[in-house]
Amino acid sequence: MSISVLLVEDDRDLIEELAAFLEAAGFAVTAAETIREAEALLAEPRDLLILDINLPDGDGLSFCREARRYIRSGIVMCSGRGERELRIASLRDGADAYLVKPVDPEELEATLLSVHRRLQAGAPPVPAQARPHPWHFDLERRLLAAPNGVTILLNGPESLLLGTLFGQDDRKARKEELVAVLAAREEGYSAHRLEALVSRLRAKVLGRCGLKLPLVSDYGKGYAFMEHARLL
Repeated sequence: MSISVLLVEDDRDLIEELAAFLEAAGFAVTAAETIREAEALLAEPRDLLILDINLPDGDGLSFCREARRYIRSGIVMCSGRGERELRIASLRDGADAYLVKPVDPEELEATLLSVHRRLQAGAPPVPAQARPHPWHFDLERRLLAAPNGVTILLNGPESLLLGTLFGQDDRKARKEELVAVLAAREEGYSAHRLEALVSRLRAKVLGRCGLKLPLVSDYGKGYAFMEHARLL
């Protein structure tokens, strides 16, 4: 039986090149150009996942971390970025291997076979968890629904903050953008007040529903919501 591979890459020429090589080597390859497409395709189990980091609708590293919670596929990161810190972060967050572009197709094939072999030789895998329910935010009613079904009523600034983040495809926003949105509602808003708002919101959500709000600092540039999220 062929080893199934999901190739998540936004460069169509590279997709064609790698897919043709891997299919000739006996793999069954399906391609996705965005994280959203990949999420839909992962409803069907895949043996291996080849994942770029810079994708049109989000960060492949964040997706790797999130997907590892509900899939047991081998994950090979394949990116043009080769920084040491990024490679270490990828492996810590769930990737089984990291290759730097331009990647040699034969090296990619060998890496896929190695990862698949290790997975097959290891202990019986823990059954994959069902995909977690996303966080939902009803902007009009200012209601945040956590994955465990608990709802939290937010105030005006909290609603503007999450509404802005949830409205982005990658669920990220720079500090300057968030401060500007909040300042339009309340004159004199500052980065310091934004940080205090985020801190209070995290504590509020944890206290009300017992779950940690996945709202994190995006490398000091802004904030990112790191789990599934939908704006109603």
